[in-house]
Amino acid sequence: MGIKSLSINDIEERAQKFRAIAKQYPSQQSFAICSGAEEFLKTNPLAPVVGTICDQQITAEDAWEFPYWLYGELNQQEFSAQAICKLGKLRIKELLQVYLEDKWPLGMLESDREKYLQNISSYIIHACNYIVKSLDNNPDNMFKQGHYNVPQIYFILRALPGVGPKKASMIARDFAQATGSWYAGICERLAKLSRIEFKVNRKYLSEVPVDVHVVKVFGRVMGEFRNTPPRVKFLDYWPDIQNLAKLTFPDFPGKLDEILWDVGRKYCHGRQPDCPECPLQALPCNYANR
Repeated sequence: MGIKSLSINDIEERAQKFRAIAKQYPSQQSFAICSGAEEFLKTNPLAPVVGTICDQQITAEDAWEFPYWLYGELNQQEFSAQAICKLGKLRIKELLQVYLEDKWPLGMLESDREKYLQNISSYIIHACNYIVKSLDNNPDNMFKQGHYNVPQIYFILRALPGVGPKKASMIARDFAQATGSWYAGICERLAKLSRIEFKVNRKYLSEVPVDVHVVKVFGRVMGEFRNTPPRVKFLDYWPDIQNLAKLTFPDFPGKLDEILWDVGRKYCHGRQPDCPECPLQALPCNYANR
């Protein structure tokens, strides 16, 4: 079984079921962070940049709460790109290591932890250098034109060190949907300081950010595999995922990510998935043998 063995009617039936499920689903991907961190992401223009860079391999909650924790560790002194640059990579790495001491994902190898600390601390410093030199120490200057479409936002974000295709697609999708603390903060600051209306148009150009959760759920409901392939194979599924998203939600393809990511994170675990509670009961599944 797999896409090669599915007729167009089979695929359209899956798309129809995804649309029906979406009506009962939250309007955006959900993860809970403390109210202080949520407010800090909204009010400080650098905080969501740092959160985005950190958001890989660890939980989304831990990634997006790190800027607020770091702000506290710095005794609530200035939290800007210039201030972070002065700390340097070594200090940022040390602080990140302290923060993650009891937060590492189970099973994450020591070598992978060290690689994460090295890479993320380097990305944070490089991104802050970019913001200081190219954006006059203000991340909001990326968006001072006001009105953008989704691909424009994607490439603006891709210029930031540490922001790859998945992260840029994720944030561009959220901006197109006018959701999230980062989006709300940009709108408020640009309107207040410069009387600029920030808006992202053409939701129909959004894409699904491809990660382990998206590939895992997609592959199981499309009959491609039971066990998730290695990350180096993820891009093999990218065109199929994007085209299923366009078929399912032509006005906003990125919406499919909300379902795939959330189900993959909460129910469709790599091993021992919680099939009885899975919201995708109406769809076939190569793991649950539906």
